[in-house]
Amino acid sequence: MHSYLKHIIYFFLFFTTSTLFAQKITPFETWSDNDLSIANSAKNFKELSFQEKKVIFYINLARINGSLFADTYLKDYMDDVKIPKNKYYKSLVKMLKEQPRLPVLNFDEDLFNEAVKHAKEMGKTGRKGHRSGDYESFGERMAPLQKKFKKIKESNQYGFPDALSIVIDLLIDDEQESLRHRKMLLDPDLFYIGVGIRAHKKFMINTSILMGGSPL
Repeated sequence: MHSYLKHIIYFFLFFTTSTLFAQKITPFETWSDNDLSIANSAKNFKELSFQEKKVIFYINLARINGSLFADTYLKDYMDDVKIPKNKYYKSLVKMLKEQPRLPVLNFDEDLFNEAVKHAKEMGKTGRKGHRSGDYESFGERMAPLQKKFKKIKESNQYGFPDALSIVIDLLIDDEQESLRHRKMLLDPDLFYIGVGIRAHKKFMINTSILMGGSPL
């Protein structure tokens, strides 16, 4: 997402009242209690921070009912933050509206540990991307996990401190013609997830999300 859009969102997050924003991210009445419970698949894992749990929660909501997510959380967020509803946003809405119900993502400790490690290394070095702090390639980093999962994908997000902004930024995938982040979050062949949110020396904060497919 363009830096000027991030500045707009930062202004909204930090200078509007906490009460107003809290109202906007509470579950909508149109969501069933069952779906909200299912989406909150990581709620009992103490390793995760509140925001890390919420990242998984929002991704799951988008997966299990894309159309409702577009009409509630996504629309409400975009209306409040007032960022442009460009072609990437419009294509996301179309995709979510047409999407079938996808499998819920479940927390995996190995994915979590690697996600946290990567977020820490990127934060310490001030870098972006998929290489490790020691410049190992993504394939080299994933070698141990490739013995556990048939498929592994990673997305990283920089600059947003709250879960809903992180997830919506990756789903819109602004300026990414490949839509690789969106496609990863909504991949029907991925079933497990780990999320690490840590400080970053350049972007203040960064998030690493790792998702795994069927176990070997």
